[in-house]
This record gives sequence, structure tokens and C-alpha cells, in this order.
Amino acid sequence: EQVNEEVLKGVPFRDAYKKVGLAIENGEFSHSGVLKHTHEGSIGNLCTAEITANFEQVFAQFGFAKVNQALENLAGK
Repeated sequence: EQVNEEVLKGVPFRDAYKKVGLAIENGEFSHSGVLKHTHEGSIGNLCTAEITANFEQVFAQFGFAKVNQALENLAGK
């Protein structure tokens, strides 16, 4: 959350990540305890429905049914 908050203030992600990491390492980091995981892919917004829909759309383009039918025809089934 702290890294995301820094990024929203305009700090580049890499710099924000380093800043928070150093604060943790030095025992200087504290947080409010309030988590606002809202960005895509975060613990509070996994986007699993969107990921599943995208996967199914791409998977359907592979044409596995056609390949399986061809294999069955070759095998004499």
C-alpha cells in the first residue's frame, strides 16, 4: 500500500519500492493498518473473472477439437 501511495504521488515505482524497502530494513517503517488493495492483480482485486475470460478466449483459438478429431481419424477410431 505504501509503495502504491508513493506512486500515486508521482514517485517512480522503482524509487518508491526502494524507499519503502529501506525503511523496512532500517526498522523505520510503520503503517496505519488500513489496506486498500484496489489495483489490478492485488489481493483485493485479483481480476480472476477477467483472467479466466481472457484465457478461455485465447484457448478457443487453438482449435484443439479439430486436432483431436484428426488424431482420432489417424488412429482409426
